[in-house]
Amino acid sequence: MFPGTSNLSQPSGDDDLEVALAGGPTTTDLSATQGAAELDELVAIAAQRSRLDHRESVLLAEIAESGICDAVHGHTTNMWFADRTKQARKSASDRVRIAQELHTRYEPLADALEAGLVGWQHVGVFHRATNSRNWRDMAELLPGLINLAQVAGFERWSQEVRGIAQRLDQNGGYDPATDPTNNYLHLVPTINGITYVSGQLVGELALTIKKLIDGETDRVLTRYRSDAEASGGEVPVPSRAQACAEALGEMLDRGSGVPDGSGKLPEPEIVVILNDQSGELTDDDGNHLSPEILRFIIAAGLIRPLEVAGSGDPLRMGRTLRYANRHQRRALMTRDGGCIFPGCDRPASWCDAHHVDEWDDNGPTDINNLGLLCRHHHRVTHRPGWTMTRTAQPPTTQPNDPNTADPDQVRFRWRTPTGRLIDSQRHHQRSHPTAA
Repeated sequence: MFPGTSNLSQPSGDDDLEVALAGGPTTTDLSATQGAAELDELVAIAAQRSRLDHRESVLLAEIAESGICDAVHGHTTNMWFADRTKQARKSASDRVRIAQELHTRYEPLADALEAGLVGWQHVGVFHRATNSRNWRDMAELLPGLINLAQVAGFERWSQEVRGIAQRLDQNGGYDPATDPTNNYLHLVPTINGITYVSGQLVGELALTIKKLIDGETDRVLTRYRSDAEASGGEVPVPSRAQACAEALGEMLDRGSGVPDGSGKLPEPEIVVILNDQSGELTDDDGNHLSPEILRFIIAAGLIRPLEVAGSGDPLRMGRTLRYANRHQRRALMTRDGGCIFPGCDRPASWCDAHHVDEWDDNGPTDINNLGLLCRHHHRVTHRPGWTMTRTAQPPTTQPNDPNTADPDQVRFRWRTPTGRLIDSQRHHQRSHPTAA
């Protein structure tokens, strides 16, 4: 048992777990896999993976501490790592954050990872279980937890770690159900038109939202059952999960008809992009719009048409102003798709409309002189020694790319203090920086 955790529940009759939790010796013999070359190879690969994960974590922690990615590439370590390793930004950010924490707080866990006693999944579970209130106590318990990992399966080990961390938190008077920072919601659109929803709700907000959605779901199902009965089964009754999704949509739709505190109604705006050569219709995230979806958008009065050239560039719109107007921002959102600094995945809604030729130096507020930059890369562009210009032709990595001869395409280029040239990206044509 861990000192100071006498109330922790332990499985009765499990001698191996008791010995491991007490910090005693364990006997893990991988020689049982002998006799099958493939099994031996799998075990060797797992051990090598742990060593590689450890080495990667060492490098990430050192690079993040040095700030070299920001100085040389104009990127945070997280963003540079995500771009160069083709990872999702959140996944890369998690790796960097865990690596820093691993080597500043939990060296015994780092040593166990290098030795193959635990895997990266164990490290991730431990990281998610700890916080600013309990990490010191959890760090003291690491020797026992590492021993436990040798005799307990991963799921059982994870359960024990989360239970211990929760008890340590509660002993300190923390109740996660009363902490509003534990509420979050993520909406992740994909190019095939599917949006993934994930999140977490706690306390009163969780109870309220669940009751509201459950009640609306019951009403949706009752309506479907009535329709099915009236149509002799021609109208199918959906699953509760489908009805729940429709219920959420109906509740939001009704809520959009209620003014906010300033008397304004929420007004969703869907940009429909028509390619004048292919005739393809897409939204501003590049998702294809089917005729069925388009008919609904038109019927709902949500459409905001925007015509683009074959290269994807919006036709010029707006007039010279100090700041980009609503139409120009919509055009930039269509053309750039997000931050144009290569490797950055910040969406257009997070970006500023940057004047390449500065307004104070008579630079016009024209679509050809504007580019979307996230706040971080906007600051990078204004650093001493960094210059940004419009390129004569868009960059390409394909020898006979017809887009290189298209004068309507707008691309930009940075020159770093060391003379390195970095070409801009478009989010539907992501590319690595090119050096010259």
